[in-house]
Amino acid sequence: MNKKLPKKEVLALIPARGGSKRIPRKNIRILWGKPLLAYSVETALQSKMISRVICTTDDQEIANIAKDYGAEVPFLRPINISGDRSADTEFYLHALTWLKDHENYQPDIIANLRPTNPLRKPEIVDDIIKKLISRPDVDSIRTISKSPYSPFKMRIVEEKTNLIKPLVFVHREGPYNQAKQPLPQAYLLNAYLDATWGEIVLKKKLSLGEKMLAYILNENPIDIDTEEDWQRLIQNFTSFESYLKQRI
Repeated sequence: MNKKLPKKEVLALIPARGGSKRIPRKNIRILWGKPLLAYSVETALQSKMISRVICTTDDQEIANIAKDYGAEVPFLRPINISGDRSADTEFYLHALTWLKDHENYQPDIIANLRPTNPLRKPEIVDDIIKKLISRPDVDSIRTISKSPYSPFKMRIVEEKTNLIKPLVFVHREGPYNQAKQPLPQAYLLNAYLDATWGEIVLKKKLSLGEKMLAYILNENPIDIDTEEDWQRLIQNFTSFESYLKQRI
């Protein structure tokens, strides 16, 4: 018998700044007939676990488009936390502080649905959030995918000496240098979804805290950071519906 999970207030934050450089205006570029960020907004709205959907942006045009697709935009994000190197923690804290000061609203959980990953299913989003709710002993949950490569097999080349060095140090006599080495499975971080207890963000001033629970996806989703990523996505799938059909 499954234990009923406690009801939690879950805020979905969709970060969409206006100054993307590698793909200009990426967040509102049209993909399969809709702006890119629309897919994250719609998935969040379809979720049964998410209570509220807010787009955090510094750009009025992006704000208007986010609202057209059903997201709230109660504030514009300050320019000084909307740059290339701005950390997630900054817009998390800004959103939490604004909502507490202006609405006395304090979510239990913050779920980050980055527009750069439009390939999400609401039922997977819900399952991820449920996993976090069932583990109050962790700070956050983050999606990862299996890597086809092991860091124990990877090497770097020193710039000055041109010598080969291990990326991950192991003793030469250790089990990872035997003929049939039982290498640990490596995983890749991805942008499908991460979620953090709101109290952790406020206390530790970290978007993911320190103790992260793994949620292993069966696929390695495309995270759109470059034009090559965009082209790979539209070459693999002709529409969002074709993605869903291929993943059944």
